[in-house]
Amino acid sequence: MKYDYGDEERGYSFEYYNVYLPLCDVYGSENVLLFDYFSEIKQNGKEVMNKKLKEIIADIKPDLSIFCLLWENQFDEKIILLLKEKTKTLIYFFDDPWRQKFVRHWIKYFDFFSTPDYYMHQQYLLDGFQNVIYSPFGYNSSIYKKHNLEKIYDVSFVGGFSPLRKWIIHNLEKENIKVNIFGRGWGKKGNWISQEEMVKIFNQSKINLNLSNAIYNDPKFLFWSLHSLENVKQLILLKKTKEQVKGRHYEINACGGFQLSYFIPGLNLVYEIDKEIAVYEEVNKISGMVKFFLEAENLRNEIADNGYQRSVKEHSAQLYMKKLVEQALNKTEK
Repeated sequence: MKYDYGDEERGYSFEYYNVYLPLCDVYGSENVLLFDYFSEIKQNGKEVMNKKLKEIIADIKPDLSIFCLLWENQFDEKIILLLKEKTKTLIYFFDDPWRQKFVRHWIKYFDFFSTPDYYMHQQYLLDGFQNVIYSPFGYNSSIYKKHNLEKIYDVSFVGGFSPLRKWIIHNLEKENIKVNIFGRGWGKKGNWISQEEMVKIFNQSKINLNLSNAIYNDPKFLFWSLHSLENVKQLILLKKTKEQVKGRHYEINACGGFQLSYFIPGLNLVYEIDKEIAVYEEVNKISGMVKFFLEAENLRNEIADNGYQRSVKEHSAQLYMKKLVEQALNKTEK
């Protein structure tokens, strides 16, 4: 999808910024064709979109076709199978750790599939899938940069509303910690920002919070949530049962920002905990860690710089996209 959730008013999508544009950087925009399947469906319907996709692939015969972020069952399985006669096909997953039923349905129709989660990659291998490729999110190095701006925020959070995030920030405020909130759904407390503004905020914040929005079973949180019908509704509709290393982990560090994140297995494989990123394992520890790092300026800056150096060296989306394509083109499906 070219646009965020297929909505042009929301701006470009994560995959546009972090998959398509990096591919263009590596291989040249003339060699990368964007097929915005969701806009095609809105304009002409699912059947016409699938037919058009088949015709384009048959005409161009690309070396590799990457199907990025299938939202639901928009594609025709029979056509996907036919495409394998004209091109190598790869389905690129974002949220496979908590969408396993959906994932297990679709992977059998493609030559290859990817996962950004290290332990899911290991699980797929244990399950006998040899056509899986480990491909972390990374960050778009043309967008996320260190600008050495003045720190005008003590603590910031950039991200969409969720009851868990609201509860965490509410508890921080009770400890007299002001959190500057930027993101969709926060009402008067926050606002939606552009990509450029987000990069500035990462650069301008002493502490950038990275807060989980998965299901959380703390009794205090669940009791607090009952006081709001909107919170209860959000929790009922929430499908995300597991967390994973996300793009935000790489983006904040790539801007040279100090990051205090939730811990998730696998994060320690891409950043060294306590040296390149700070993490909390218990929500009730966040306020103490925030107060500590606001005072420990030298340590905070050292961790931020180490995380930045690691990002530049290893974690650009351009590097990961190049590796992904090379692995798919050189890999033999079994």
